[in-house]
Amino acid sequence: RLVERLDGRAAPFAGRDQDSSEGAIRKQGIDLGVIISGAYNDNIMLSSSAPVKDFVIRATPSLAYIRGNAEANEGGYLKVAYKPTAVVFADGGSPNRVDQDATWQIGLHGQKTSIAYEGRIQKLGDATPETGQQTDRLMLEHVIRTAWSATDKVALEVSAGQSSADYDQRGLVDSSGAYGEVGLRYTYSPKTRFGVTYRAGTFQVDSAGDQQIQRGTVRMEWKPREKITVDLEAGAEHRSFDAGSSTKPIINAKVGWTPRPGTELSLSGYRRTEASSVFAGQNFDVTGASIGVSQKVGEKWTARLEGGLENASYSRVSGVGAANRRDRIVFIQPSVRYQMTDDSQVECFYRYEKNQSSQRGFGYDNHLIGIQFGYQF
Repeated sequence: RLVERLDGRAAPFAGRDQDSSEGAIRKQGIDLGVIISGAYNDNIMLSSSAPVKDFVIRATPSLAYIRGNAEANEGGYLKVAYKPTAVVFADGGSPNRVDQDATWQIGLHGQKTSIAYEGRIQKLGDATPETGQQTDRLMLEHVIRTAWSATDKVALEVSAGQSSADYDQRGLVDSSGAYGEVGLRYTYSPKTRFGVTYRAGTFQVDSAGDQQIQRGTVRMEWKPREKITVDLEAGAEHRSFDAGSSTKPIINAKVGWTPRPGTELSLSGYRRTEASSVFAGQNFDVTGASIGVSQKVGEKWTARLEGGLENASYSRVSGVGAANRRDRIVFIQPSVRYQMTDDSQVECFYRYEKNQSSQRGFGYDNHLIGIQFGYQF
């Protein structure tokens, strides 16, 4: 559940040692960068009973090719990015590995119509709170979107997407889903835009019955002042499954505020339903929120503090047996960054994360402290 979706999560929680910052894409053509980090982690498996300590080194080169501008009103664009991450465990607490992450965006804007295709594929092996162990998995998500501008203020959008999660470990549950969506966008003013969408799709889980999904949401993108941005999407999702059906709320909200130069505050919240990879025939409802504040100190130093919580509640949708698991994750992460040059920076960070789980064998305490260096060629 800790993997960020293309359309989705407002604030992904870190199930890894350190979620590397990517840096801004600055130019057309080929863009190169690298991030190297070293961190002491006292629970690399996120285990409830047998934590393993290790010093973890990560090296992430990044390669991107950019042509055109996705935000432009007319013309084509292309962006392809690839980021492998070599993960080395200094004390041998786990086998070394190389994670993979590739994304792509391609599109064309016309005077009245536009079309875009984007996707992401990841091969990961980090530990997750749901499994409580390092988990090899292949995650794929892609979507195609087209839009037609009826007027300067009204646009009709149609999209279709597919996603899948395939796990290498025996006993974990693979899943996949597909959907179609139609939406209407209305630009009330340069600072305010509204939208309404309807989505229908199906979700397949191994060893369980299919789930039929329908959802409707409304969205508001609002910039009441130059220093404040609000992006709020809310609605409801109806699922039909073997054990019956349910209708539950969906929320994805982000608020940003820059009260003065050098100071930034952010607030995010979300609620959605996911399929369990551990318990066949069970879903869990995820509800979370996070807050962050960033303060620039002088010309080169920036201090940041983030914190948040997430609740997960499991329920059975197929098969028999009780679904009793409840998770509550809290985290806090202070960090200090020093901008050495326009192209390079170094950051020191600490993170504490705790998962209180009602299910025996799950839940953990995790302390992480390290340093990270980034360079953009």
